Amino acid sequence: MAPATREPATSDSSRAGDSPFESSGPPPQLPGVPLDEEPGQHVPGSFLGVLPQFFVFPLILVATLTAAWLGLRLLMGGTPDDVRAVLDDIHLAAGPHGRWQAMHTLADGLRRGSLALDEVPAAELAALWTRYAGPQGDTAEAREQTARTRHYLLQVFAWKRAPELAAIAQEALADEDRSVRLAGLSALAQMRDAAALPALAGVLDAGDDGERFLALGALARLAVDGSAPAADAVAGALVSGSGLLARNAVLALADAGDPRAAPGLPALLSRAGYDLDPSLDGPDAALQDAASRANGRANVVEGFLVQACRAASKSPDPALAPLLRALAADDPSLKVRSAAINALHDRGESTENP
Repeated sequence: MAPATREPATSDSSRAGDSPFESSGPPPQLPGVPLDEEPGQHVPGSFLGVLPQFFVFPLILVATLTAAWLGLRLLMGGTPDDVRAVLDDIHLAAGPHGRWQAMHTLADGLRRGSLALDEVPAAELAALWTRYAGPQGDTAEAREQTARTRHYLLQVFAWKRAPELAAIAQEALADEDRSVRLAGLSALAQMRDAAALPALAGVLDAGDDGERFLALGALARLAVDGSAPAADAVAGALVSGSGLLARNAVLALADAGDPRAAPGLPALLSRAGYDLDPSLDGPDAALQDAASRANGRANVVEGFLVQACRAASKSPDPALAPLLRALAADDPSLKVRSAAINALHDRGESTENP
C-alpha cells in the first residue's frame, strides 16, 4: 500500500484566488463590481414568474365561470326581460329591414330555447301582425320586405299555441309569396290546432310538392293526437300522392297506429322498393353531378328505412319480422341495421331466423 502523501502547504493568499467561497482571505476581485458593495442576490421566482398567479389564472377562472353561467342560462331559457328587449327592438326599428331582422332574432332565440313566450300574451303577438305585416308598397323591394316580415312573424307564432295566432297562420296559406305560405304551414304543424284541419286538407289536395309535404306533416300530428278526419286526409295521400308523399303518408299512419299503414309498410322495409322512384332524387337532381345525386338519394333511402323500422316496431304484423331480420343482418347502413335490431327487440322477436 503506497504511503500517504501530504500536499505541500499553500499560503492563504495563493488559495484565495482558487475559490470565491473560501471562508478566509480577502474576497476575489469581480470585474465591474466595487469591493464595498455586495452583488445583488437572485431571488427564485421573479416578478414575471409570479405574474400568471395574479392575472392569467384568475382570468381562466372567470372565463370558466362565465361559460358555465351562459350554458346554464341557455339550458333554462331566456328570461322575460330578454324577450321584452327583443320586442322593444321590433317596435323601435328604423324601418322594415331592421324590424324583420329583430323578428328573425326572436324566432331564432325561440328555436334555440334561449327565449320563451310564456310571459307574452297571444294578443300582443297578434298585434305585431296587424301593425307591421300589412303591404309595405307595390315595388319589388317593398313586397320582399312584406314577405320577410310575415315569414319571420309566423316563425315566432309557431312557438305560442293560441287560436288567434293559428287563425293568422291559416290566412297566410293564401299569401301570394310561397315562403310565407310555407311558414304558415310550419307554424300550424307546430301549433297542432284541430281548427286548421280543413285548410290543411285543402293544401294537401291542391298545393305544390313542398306545400303538400308540410300539410301532410301537420295533419299527421293531428292524427297522432287522435283526430280521425286528419287520419282520413293522410290516408288519401296513399293513392293521390307521389311516391315520396305516399311513403310519408304510410309512416304517418303507422305512427298514429292506423291499420291503413299495414299494406304499405313491407315495401318501405326493402331497399328494392326504392329503386325506380325518381322523386327520391329531389327537385334539384338535374343540377347535380352523378356522385352528389347518388349520395343524396342514399341519404333519403336510409332515412326512410330507419323510419320504417321504427314504424314496424309498433305493428303486430308477423310478416314484417323477416324483412326486419334481413335489414338487421345485411343492410350496408349501420343506422338501418341498428334500427332494425331495435324494432325486433321492441316487438319481442329474435334477430335470428326461426
